[in-house]
Amino acid sequence: MGKGSSFTIKLPLTLAIIQGMLVRVGKEIYAIPVSSVIESLRLKTSDIKMLDHYEVFDLRDDVLSLIRLDRLFQIETEQKGNYHFIIVVGSEDKKVGLMIDSLIGEEDVVIKPLKDRYTNSPGIAGATILGDGTVSLILDVGQLLDYGLKSGMDERKEREMAFR
Repeated sequence: MGKGSSFTIKLPLTLAIIQGMLVRVGKEIYAIPVSSVIESLRLKTSDIKMLDHYEVFDLRDDVLSLIRLDRLFQIETEQKGNYHFIIVVGSEDKKVGLMIDSLIGEEDVVIKPLKDRYTNSPGIAGATILGDGTVSLILDVGQLLDYGLKSGMDERKEREMAFR
């Protein structure tokens, strides 16, 4: 008697678990909160249009900004074929399309806050460690919406300035 081991586990209070949609962009895996995902679709390359230097696409008579995550995060990727996977995120009044390479699926993820140089990265809310030990960044949909809507606002301001 009197022998054995004692273990203490300390968990930070800031940990949160969310349902995440795992997507691949190049060799990177990102998690998008499922609560922000409206739908996913395949889009023909010919359906992507340029509107005042911004890429947009038509979704049931609604014109949405398109954000290519490979360009935003500077990831090398091979664009193959005539179709692209798009994840539409946001709410009913604010939406933006995120271009990805492939859908992986849904998974419960633990949000871990980032420190140092990643805290100022636009569009990143935190990170998670997947079941296979891979680190995945969690996208901040609110910041991405602001980024996509800001593009639209900049475009409108440019048009207004041109008419003055």
